Amino acid sequence: MDTNSQFSDIPGKIDDVWEAIHSSQEWGQYPTEHVIRFVARNYYKKERRLVKILDFGVGGGAHTWYLARDGFDTYGFDGSFSAVEKVKSRLIREKLTAHISCVSGQEVEYNFDFFDAVIDNFCIYSNKLNDIVLMYKKAYSFLKKNGRLLSAVFGKKTTGYGLGEQIEKDTYTNITEGPLLHRGKAHFFSPQTFVSLLEDVGFKNIKCEECLYTDNGNTIDMLIATCEK
Repeated sequence: MDTNSQFSDIPGKIDDVWEAIHSSQEWGQYPTEHVIRFVARNYYKKERRLVKILDFGVGGGAHTWYLARDGFDTYGFDGSFSAVEKVKSRLIREKLTAHISCVSGQEVEYNFDFFDAVIDNFCIYSNKLNDIVLMYKKAYSFLKKNGRLLSAVFGKKTTGYGLGEQIEKDTYTNITEGPLLHRGKAHFFSPQTFVSLLEDVGFKNIKCEECLYTDNGNTIDMLIATCEK
């Protein structure tokens, strides 16, 4: 495996908190159920090596690892240098191949009409609204016609919504409790605002599911949207 051609270590612009998290914590080693379900339903019966999928914000690397292990033409990026280094090391260790770069979601660039699918599992939400719109527009432009997006964000029933420093409507930082404590900025959605934003970007056939559960005493309001270009 030619690691020099696969990885580009060009730091992007993200909240310092995420570099601190990825440089000091181990997390996210295994893929989430909704991502597996999305990939299995849409792409397991296809010639996987010909299916290009982008992990929009690799984080701990679980979904990049899963996609590469299952034989897809896998791409991913993250603005945290430490996150990218950890994913790179895991892929090399397990003799897997993916195209990984270190760049922020605001700055990332790929060819238009390039990917069959884009997966955003709790990356885009962690920004101000204007940057969120920019990232969804980028994801849209990267997708082939009829390509699919899966995006997961936090809803307003999540513990911590309305707490901390309000940056703008529904966007907070320095959240004082809940699952987003010490997690930088967070924009919270209602199902209606989430769907409307995706519609405004141009996506079609939007389906939004809400999963409400508790974890360690906190309420998690997870909104999962799937849609097409």
